[in-house]
Amino acid sequence: MEIPVLLERLPGGGFQARSGDPLNLTTQGDSPAVALRKLRELIDIRINSGTVLMSLEVPSSPPSPHPGAGIYRDEPLFDAWRAAIDEYRQEIENDPDIP
Repeated sequence: MEIPVLLERLPGGGFQARSGDPLNLTTQGDSPAVALRKLRELIDIRINSGTVLMSLEVPSSPPSPHPGAGIYRDEPLFDAWRAAIDEYRQEIENDPDIP
């Protein structure tokens, strides 16, 4: 398993290596390699003490057929608005002056 590690140069010299949650560990060293080695040692200590890193796959929600589907379901003016759009569209389709 790979985890993201943030490696930063420290203002006073040296480097800091930091892992995020769920481990949330931070170490410092004179070089990037030393900082990373120390971080690895901290992680090994956690793993050897019984900590288990796992991932869990969960099902995602079924996708909506349309990104805004259902947002106006309880809006009282929606039906009137939709009817006005349909009426205007019919007028445009029946207008002989519009190609």
